[in-house]
Amino acid sequence: MDDALFVVLGTLLGFISGIIPGVGNTIMILGSYPLLKDASLLQMLLYYVAIISSSQFSGSVVATVFGIPGESSSLPAVIEGNRMFRRGAGNFAISNAALGSVLGAFIAVVAVYSVMPWAIELIKRFYNNNIQLVILLLATTSICVLMGKSIVQNIFVFVIGILLGMVGTNFVPNYVFLPQIIPYETFPLLLTDLPLFPIIVSLYVFPVLLQTNAMFSGFYSKQKYVDNNQFVEHLKEFTKNISSSLRGSVFGCFIGLIPHIGASVASNLSYAIERKFGVKHKQYNSKGDIKTLVAAETANNSTGLVSLLPLILIGIPISASEAMLLGYIDINNYDINYETTVESGMFNTIVIWFVIINAASFLLAWPLVRYVNILTKINMKHMLWATGLGLVALTYYLGAKNFEEVYHMTVMVCLLPLGYWLRKAEPMILMIAFILQDKLFASIHMFYSIHFG
Repeated sequence: MDDALFVVLGTLLGFISGIIPGVGNTIMILGSYPLLKDASLLQMLLYYVAIISSSQFSGSVVATVFGIPGESSSLPAVIEGNRMFRRGAGNFAISNAALGSVLGAFIAVVAVYSVMPWAIELIKRFYNNNIQLVILLLATTSICVLMGKSIVQNIFVFVIGILLGMVGTNFVPNYVFLPQIIPYETFPLLLTDLPLFPIIVSLYVFPVLLQTNAMFSGFYSKQKYVDNNQFVEHLKEFTKNISSSLRGSVFGCFIGLIPHIGASVASNLSYAIERKFGVKHKQYNSKGDIKTLVAAETANNSTGLVSLLPLILIGIPISASEAMLLGYIDINNYDINYETTVESGMFNTIVIWFVIINAASFLLAWPLVRYVNILTKINMKHMLWATGLGLVALTYYLGAKNFEEVYHMTVMVCLLPLGYWLRKAEPMILMIAFILQDKLFASIHMFYSIHFG
């Protein structure tokens, strides 16, 4: 399949994933497994970049119209954008957020190319197994500490993910990890490991759908409003807020490397600073402020390309969607590091398409903002559960291709009670632990072998 086709599909599906609350990038990438199964490394990365870029635009639409944050980074759009929506300025909010996102994307490109030579040089000189182990430990520790409300709960969830990932034959020769209660002679497929797709459906998708479904209980479904969609007017207003957008871009680029929470921290920090500045100078509008919204959305989008750097340079993901992508890369037996991505010229291709995707996403989003009120007529609960049932059917289909449908469905069903419990926890932590455990323990094993024999 042509590279451009993966870009087009990723852009359209990313737009859809942002429109439907609760679906998000991770679930959309999960549903894309049949498409990515035989794709090249470049096609996988282009597809991923297209999804995360286009979903930024449509995600702000959902937050503005429904007042529901699909992710914590959407909170400013929920507060300010939804206030503007309620007073009849929803299209105005969406268009300016889109302009800020485009600017953030272009600034991110400049920032990445500025630091790339230094980063590669540091990797060549100093990167080894010890450094990799430290990075992995810091990444996993920060995820457990910074996500959610309970560190103890996060650690417990992380350990469960590690244990599930260890089922089967591991990196140490002749070492098989299985609970003693499971007779793997009777279930020989367990020796290969637990299948990725049913694990994600039961322990990530199911809890996320439950969490999102609960948010719609009090949603106003028949709100009407009047708005205009004059491009020139909106562009003039955006130019007045260009300083806010630039500040948001700086925050996004610097904070984008924090594991998992980069976009969230950048967006909310930019929002908080701009709001404080506006209140101090009596510029803040309590009925919905465009300056704070633009700053937050710019910061949010500028993290997209920057947060991809650890995966591209050293093969370490810092978000759930990147971990999902890494799982597919590993399934296809590709190596991902600065040699295969940057020095091969692949990264230049990705950046070119990144710029094109952001421009195309903006052009796609702009004529559609006038129709956002249609979303209020959709029963999102029905759409959410249709998405869930579709992924269950896909789980069966993928298992049947290898004559393992009973095994895949059994794994999924057996883990659903754990998924139900995870609705009150952070299922993303478990998924990252499940996907990263091989790399983490391989680094620990090598460290022990080198230093302690």
